[in-house]
Amino acid sequence: MIRKEFWKHYSIEELTHEEWEAICDGCGKCCLIKLQTVKKEMPTYTSLSCQYLDTETCRCKVYSSRKIKQAECITLSPKNLNKIVEWLPNSCSYRLIYEKKDLPIWHHLKSKTVNSVHKTGNSVKNLTISELFVDEEDFVNFINNQD
Repeated sequence: MIRKEFWKHYSIEELTHEEWEAICDGCGKCCLIKLQTVKKEMPTYTSLSCQYLDTETCRCKVYSSRKIKQAECITLSPKNLNKIVEWLPNSCSYRLIYEKKDLPIWHHLKSKTVNSVHKTGNSVKNLTISELFVDEEDFVNFINNQD
């Protein structure tokens, strides 16, 4: 069950699993390949996506087994959000909720339209190249300076 405007009234720890999953806006930005030269440095985003990102829907093709198929995949949860929130894009709904900000008007929970993230240009839909098509040493050529 999803409670009305739950993101405004409940802490992250009080959310149901269904509500937690509903926060995801489906932008696909978390599935972009990130580069990091120094361990404690903030990562740099690229326009390359994980091989399991469906670039049309911006959803993971192997969501339920993503950690098994892609060991580097970080499974975001209420328990680890505070440790990795700065790695998330500024527009990420999980980050916005963590920072006690409201969801954007285009978010599906507000717009009541599942594809509004794509229609408003706030996703990576059809804008990425799968990591499978680029040699790892060439990843730096795909650095993206946008959020």
